[in-house]
Amino acid sequence: MDASGEPTPSGTELLDQDLVFLDCEMTGGDPDRNDIIEIGVVRTRLPELAVLGELSLKVAPRSMRGANAQSIRIAGYSPKEWKAAVPVDEALRSLQVFAADGVLVGWATYNDLLFMLATAERVGVAGLVGEAYIELQDWAQRRFELPRSPGLQRIADQLKIVRDQEHSAIEDALVTYEVFRMLWRYGPDEFAAAAAALDWDSYAELTGPITLTPAEVESRRVELARHVVAGTSRAELLARRSSYHRG
Repeated sequence: MDASGEPTPSGTELLDQDLVFLDCEMTGGDPDRNDIIEIGVVRTRLPELAVLGELSLKVAPRSMRGANAQSIRIAGYSPKEWKAAVPVDEALRSLQVFAADGVLVGWATYNDLLFMLATAERVGVAGLVGEAYIELQDWAQRRFELPRSPGLQRIADQLKIVRDQEHSAIEDALVTYEVFRMLWRYGPDEFAAAAAALDWDSYAELTGPITLTPAEVESRRVELARHVVAGTSRAELLARRSSYHRG
């Protein structure tokens, strides 16, 4: 988007590509020292948003030395569970094939992309991260009119999105996808009332492809294009991370 927050032509055109929802689990928060240990990805396409494919990979870390205990606990890491984990270069190449010609979508996406950039450079995988991505956290913040960047679980709970008890990268990628579906389904004028009327049975009732009129699709595309973030260099991603204010 440009300085005024209006969608750029390139941002709108990106929405013609498949959407690739990405989530990673890591051994800590430092992309230079810590490792990606799990990757979850969901591929879909506007406007119906039917799932076109899923990819879930456990990734072998270089070492657990320096790992953050909370990160490991959240990811559910154990040597037994990661016994069949794939090497990181193999995981990134699998992701590259799966996500080919798609645009990445995520929640606090700058964090996953910082790890992707650092890891790809280390193992020699080129062209893994494109030049732009969609920041769903920004869209949710705008729709819910929040002063700070919300957490994924908070928004999922407000939208009554059911998630499995087991935390994993693919589970978070799927929850991110489901949040996106809800924001896409309801326009800004109807969103607040629709969200307030949801209950825990709504999740099952609203599964399946989404049908919108051509005018609704175009309106959503214009709105969504405002949350296409151009710039995926390390410096740009670090700047995004430093600018976030958690709610």
